[in-house]
Amino acid sequence: MKVKKLIYHCLLVLFVTALNPLSAQQGSTAPGKKIRVLILTGSSDWSHPWQGTAPFLQGALMNTGRFDVKLEEEVVGITAATLANYDVLVNYYYGPRWGEVTEHAVEEFIKSGHGMVGIHGVTYGPFFGQAGGSAKEPRRMEGEAWAAYSDMLGMTWPIDDIGHAKRHVFVVQWIDQEHPVSHGLPPTFVANDELYHKIQLKPNAHVLATARDLPVSEKGTGKDEPVVWTVPYGQGRVVMTVLGHDLLAMSQPGFLDLLSRATEWAATGNVDPSTPTLAPSTSLPSPSKTQ
Repeated sequence: MKVKKLIYHCLLVLFVTALNPLSAQQGSTAPGKKIRVLILTGSSDWSHPWQGTAPFLQGALMNTGRFDVKLEEEVVGITAATLANYDVLVNYYYGPRWGEVTEHAVEEFIKSGHGMVGIHGVTYGPFFGQAGGSAKEPRRMEGEAWAAYSDMLGMTWPIDDIGHAKRHVFVVQWIDQEHPVSHGLPPTFVANDELYHKIQLKPNAHVLATARDLPVSEKGTGKDEPVVWTVPYGQGRVVMTVLGHDLLAMSQPGFLDLLSRATEWAATGNVDPSTPTLAPSTSLPSPSKTQ
């Protein structure tokens, strides 16, 4: 009977490990304080439902063993006292503005030396004074923009330019391989995602990675578009990526590497050189290298 129980427990451990490759690769977590992460979510536009993707982001970070991650589904009303418990924010929210108290708290949190990671659809919407965008509701300017938000993300995106070509598999190229987020990673990785285009970056945005858009004939730009960039904000750090449309996009090894490393850098200003990576070198050529 004891032998059967031992076999059962061994098989259970192997099964859980197989379902959690990130933890298997990490191994035992080194003792020390984990980075405290708060994911801001709870509202989304019609094409980016958060109910499945936000918990996935939480699990992906926690499975590395380096983060303690909480989800905040009621962002409106949180204060500086709430944020004082955390090192970094992950912005995965599309919806009504948060109000003066919460927005000011987020601004001061980053300015004071903390960080934020912005993912995909936070690049447009009510924070920019925009509304609509579905098949039944044309995109339009509506409401007052959050002035500091554009500065935090280091970008603007005029309504007439918001969009992307068809979703496809493409190569992302790290153009700054010396930055802590990208240092030691293969020079390229594969994404299966939407490639946002025509975003206008502010002068202080530092591009870490780009991808070549589809040709104009396929409703792309035919140009290299920014995929990952960093922005200083006060004493703090922001990392923005256009990747992360859905669970398929988020489950790509390159995105998982980016998520964990960007979150660590935004929180601390560094990335542990022993941090494991998931994305292999891709055999797909970077379009910018072949054209």
